[in-house]
Amino acid sequence: MFYILPVISCIILIIIDQFIKYLTVLNFYHGGKLEVIDNFFYLTYTGNPGAAWGILSGARVFFLITTFIVIILIGIYYVKMPRTKNTGLVRLSLILITSGAIGNFIDRLFMEDGKVVDMFHITFWGYYSFPVFNFADVLIVAGVVLLAVLILFCKNLELNIKKENKRKEEENMSD
Repeated sequence: MFYILPVISCIILIIIDQFIKYLTVLNFYHGGKLEVIDNFFYLTYTGNPGAAWGILSGARVFFLITTFIVIILIGIYYVKMPRTKNTGLVRLSLILITSGAIGNFIDRLFMEDGKVVDMFHITFWGYYSFPVFNFADVLIVAGVVLLAVLILFCKNLELNIKKENKRKEEENMSD
């Protein structure tokens, strides 16, 4: 029962991601652009054959294998992570990262040439154009930022599985 809510959360986030991408592909031609907020936010349909900012363009198999391994490792860590009140936000960050990774994994697996569908485009009043991204990217970045903040600023955060298990064993021995 403990793992049903995280799985449902991941599924919902992946469905939202894929639905946004479906609407983008359905309503825009590749390269099509719709200005939402004047000179700042656009919906722009593009396909990204690489990672962030198009790095490692065309490395589809590498991304598929790497993403699959990362998702498995996150899942194993999630299951083995101590069930303490201090790990709730860590669990949330892992759900966000996993959902985003799976959303982009689906694109790489099924979209033409393994390209990830991107659609959110921010420009800073004509001076800087941030690379186009998608909802899955937002999930990954939000999860990574949350996890980084927790690791850097939460002193009582228990992430070490072995240390937590040892502490539990010591408590059981003292009882």
